[in-house]
Amino acid sequence: MKTTKAILGSILAIVSLVVASFISQSIIMLLKKCHIGYVVPILIGAILYAVIAYLLVKLIADRYLKVSLPRLGIQKFKISLKWILIAILLPLAVTAAFLVMNGKIVDANSSDMENIVFNIFYASLAAGFVEELIFRGVILNVLSIRWNYLVGVLVPSVIFGLLHIVSRNLSFISIIQLIIAGTLVGVMFSLIEMSEHSIWNSAVVHAIWNLITSAIFAIAVSPQKDALYSYVISSKNALLTGGGFGMESSLIAVIGYLVVALIAYKIFAKNK
Repeated sequence: MKTTKAILGSILAIVSLVVASFISQSIIMLLKKCHIGYVVPILIGAILYAVIAYLLVKLIADRYLKVSLPRLGIQKFKISLKWILIAILLPLAVTAAFLVMNGKIVDANSSDMENIVFNIFYASLAAGFVEELIFRGVILNVLSIRWNYLVGVLVPSVIFGLLHIVSRNLSFISIIQLIIAGTLVGVMFSLIEMSEHSIWNSAVVHAIWNLITSAIFAIAVSPQKDALYSYVISSKNALLTGGGFGMESSLIAVIGYLVVALIAYKIFAKNK
């Protein structure tokens, strides 16, 4: 694969994510104006987000990259039991570590239910699949084909971390924490995909991580309006709290990423 095609193909993949997000969220807003509540529009929007992204990726693969979807890790739906278990154990272990710290549990307000439903179905489940489709499906494999696995893992992982800075008001220290943690979690997801060359394993780990740590039981220094429950920790240590971005950039979360990344690497090395 030529360098230009690999780079442009990766850019087109990110553009497809943006387009799918824009269209699906526009449809959510249009449906809500029809006075049918917010649950149905959000469910439809979440499904459309995943479907549109998939169709755009398929178009890019077929018409521009000239590679099959399985070559990009987009296999038939199949998830290994071990990754389902790890997907559950990782957020539970990280959450348990935070519960040792001083803090208090805060319930969500009924007025926040729309944000919570959106976080569960769109920002957690649908986004988990779409982001893996783009970053660990297209970009990881296209760059690996053109160069090697090292480039394929590191480049999309760094981009993945940098994109989380967009539209956030963060301090310099919080930005550095986010880049490091975002890159490491990207490496973790990449190694999970590579372990069996399938985005479904990394997608389930990604989606369940988002679901548990963001939508169901968020850990932060203040109550979160898009989570069913918040565990408000009293610590002011940015290394422990994750700074302005939150617990996903914390040292505790990073340790979790590294442990799972090591497991994934061992499986990849064995299978290879």
